[in-house]
Amino acid sequence: MKEHIIVDLRMFKNFLYLFILLITQVYSCKSVVPSNLQGSNSIEMELILNENYSGFEQENYILIKNQKDLNAFYGKINRTRKPGLTPPKVDFDSEMILVWCGDYSASEYAKLEVREKDTFLEIQNKRSKVAKEENSLIVSPFSVYKLPLSSKSIKIKQ
Repeated sequence: MKEHIIVDLRMFKNFLYLFILLITQVYSCKSVVPSNLQGSNSIEMELILNENYSGFEQENYILIKNQKDLNAFYGKINRTRKPGLTPPKVDFDSEMILVWCGDYSASEYAKLEVREKDTFLEIQNKRSKVAKEENSLIVSPFSVYKLPLSSKSIKIKQ
């Protein structure tokens, strides 16, 4: 009788090992699911800064590819700030800066999406079309983004 119990325990143990191995194999297989981003050529951007006053009167997109231009931009927005904002540390050998400056009618920050096309980078501002209540504050918001360096020009998609 004791031998039957030992044999049954060994079979149960072997079955358990086989079951665990099978479950591990099933869950370790990577499923093939098509991604939404594969065909879109979206470029990853890192938001560096959102502020409420840029000093620009009209909406503007600025692509900065060197430290001199970055310092000039920060010089313009720091004219009325004491103490001023410090420019971020950027490796311009592998990165560039994209700046969106809103006009006085803009009451919120931009939600930019950049897509890489064959000969240019397409920028689309994903602003909400819902009208918000009137804001009595006069602001000209701006957003600074860091993205990978590219030699392509930019085009704005409205």
